[in-house]
Amino acid sequence: MESHENSEQPQEKSGLCNCFLNCVFLSKSQTNLSDGEKKFKSQLKELTVYILFLITLSVVIYGTVTPYQFYYTKSVENLFVDGNNIEVTWGEVESWDSLWRYLQNTLLDGIHDNKIEGKGVYVYNENKLLSLPRLRQLKISNDSCEIPSVFSNVLFNCYSDYSVEEEGTDNLQFISFYSDQSNEGKVYKEKLNTRPYSGQLARYGYGGYQQLLSTDKNISSFILHDLKFNGWIDRGTRAVFIDFTLYNANINMFCIVKLVAEFLPTGGIATSHEILVQKLLRYVSTKDNILFGFEVALIVFVVYYIVVESVELMVFRMNYFVQYWNVLDNIIIVQILAGAAISLYRSVTINDLITKSETDLDTFTSFETIAYYESIYNDLAAMCLFFSWIKIFKYLKFNKTMRHFSTTLSRCSKDILSFAVMFFIIFFAFAQLGLLLFGTILRDFATFHDSTYTLFRIILGDFDFLALEQASTLLGPVFFITYIFCVFFILLNMFLAIINDTYSEVKSEMNSETRPGLEFGDYIKKSFKGLFSICGKKDEEDEEDEASVDMKESLPPLRVQPDGVASDDDDSGDSLFDEGEKPPRMLRTQETISSYPQWDIQSNMGDHFGPRVVYKGPSTEEFKILCRRVDRNDDAMGSVISKIDAVLGKLELLEKSYNKGVYPVIEQIPFPEGLEDEQTIHIPDETDLRGDWT
Repeated sequence: MESHENSEQPQEKSGLCNCFLNCVFLSKSQTNLSDGEKKFKSQLKELTVYILFLITLSVVIYGTVTPYQFYYTKSVENLFVDGNNIEVTWGEVESWDSLWRYLQNTLLDGIHDNKIEGKGVYVYNENKLLSLPRLRQLKISNDSCEIPSVFSNVLFNCYSDYSVEEEGTDNLQFISFYSDQSNEGKVYKEKLNTRPYSGQLARYGYGGYQQLLSTDKNISSFILHDLKFNGWIDRGTRAVFIDFTLYNANINMFCIVKLVAEFLPTGGIATSHEILVQKLLRYVSTKDNILFGFEVALIVFVVYYIVVESVELMVFRMNYFVQYWNVLDNIIIVQILAGAAISLYRSVTINDLITKSETDLDTFTSFETIAYYESIYNDLAAMCLFFSWIKIFKYLKFNKTMRHFSTTLSRCSKDILSFAVMFFIIFFAFAQLGLLLFGTILRDFATFHDSTYTLFRIILGDFDFLALEQASTLLGPVFFITYIFCVFFILLNMFLAIINDTYSEVKSEMNSETRPGLEFGDYIKKSFKGLFSICGKKDEEDEEDEASVDMKESLPPLRVQPDGVASDDDDSGDSLFDEGEKPPRMLRTQETISSYPQWDIQSNMGDHFGPRVVYKGPSTEEFKILCRRVDRNDDAMGSVISKIDAVLGKLELLEKSYNKGVYPVIEQIPFPEGLEDEQTIHIPDETDLRGDWT
């Protein structure tokens, strides 16, 4: 939030310690910024602290991200989902039979790739299987929907889509022929070691029928034969989940795998998968310990910003929330604190889970909950880093280009809001039209949100016109052409026109503004020049100033006229200006001239000449002020000239009237607009042009 200016200047302090205290612990609300350079100095201090914070945050976030996470994910996908060397891919599972073939072949071959005696099962020779794999099934009861009376004689069972209220809970009845371990899959459990899952068709609960596989491939194969033979999957099945966890010690990464098969009420299976590669075990190597130090530093920064924002909140109260930068600051702080809480939970929980997976070898240890919170942590970290980079614009607001950008957005916001209302009315109308016309034929229009995504893709040029034409030979092309014409050619061009016109207005206004001021970039350049000039140059400049003062004090009295020529102001006639005599005309203006820093009076020219005025040239800031004043004078003179032209035009009309013999009444002739009888035009004089240089 912009700092409010106080009536008293804070006392400047010197020294490295005081500079550090001013830079770090001086709140924005307590800083008095009366001129441009002090504002820039304060902004530069805040920007320096914020850059250190941003670097620390980036190190903490990127410290747990490696390219191996992507390759780890792809290797697991190639083995269990869509690899070229597997018999049945997960995407090819569309029926009960194909699902059993996937479980008995692809899944078992992938999990039991390599078993090392005494060390467990390894996938791809490098990824240890933690605990046993698990199959979980959710059913629906056979009376979950009503059969129409006209079919009551031929249909006896009805299974609706999944809902927690209609979930089947009856224990299954079947005989285990191959393995006694398959008996576990007969019993319904209300709450298992898992989390609710949102699939493509529904949100599934905690319970279900759970069947654990074995670390031995043959036993796992017998279990699957028992389940298939006894009809473990039937018409009431609505979802089957396959869960297992891998750990790679080479890169210290956990891989939590979930394969989901959702059974449609219409028949068929919709498959999906979730593979999470995460670093759940922290602070193992030296790099991790260094990262811990950056995390501590990040917490220190957060505490500092909490103090700053709290002080501002107490000072400005409800006005504090008017500035959106303050809201963004609080969002970043909340995200970091939430991430710290999740990191603490992960550190406390992960060791217990690893110990349980190593000791309870005949159970399933779920890493799903901790992986879920770790995913939230990653999302918070990504959003926090994004908002932190956006906040840099706050410290660039003194830059002219940034002012153009922010002023354009703020000024056209109302127009954009009005345009957005009109745009979304038309857009959602087309989305509903596409849903109703093509929803039963095309996957892109199957649901309302699919229809909206498809229309957004059409705006970006990603569309399938042939599919629309095949869906409806007449309505498909008409729908496409009408949508492109209304949204792309009309609405989007209106949006660009709003921004373009506003930007042109803002740019012209800022280019013609006359208020003096420095650009932030100019101030940084000036600061660097001053920093470089301190080393080895400051002492020389001080010595030159002292020498010039001593020289001026030792100069003889200034001679007013050449020898032998007396001045009217020289009472003694010695051509010298003594005390008590009236100063000559040239020296009377010496005080006025010397008040301008760009003029220098040199008085060491000898006895026969008076003082000489030497023009040193204006400074950069003075030159900018002079240019602005010249522009103002040009604008004023242009206004005067236009009004004079208007008066001359009236006089010409008056002259033509006299030539024609018409004598109009002078008082009835309208005076030019903008001029009145008693109006005077102010012409800038020497006093106005002189002004103040500071």
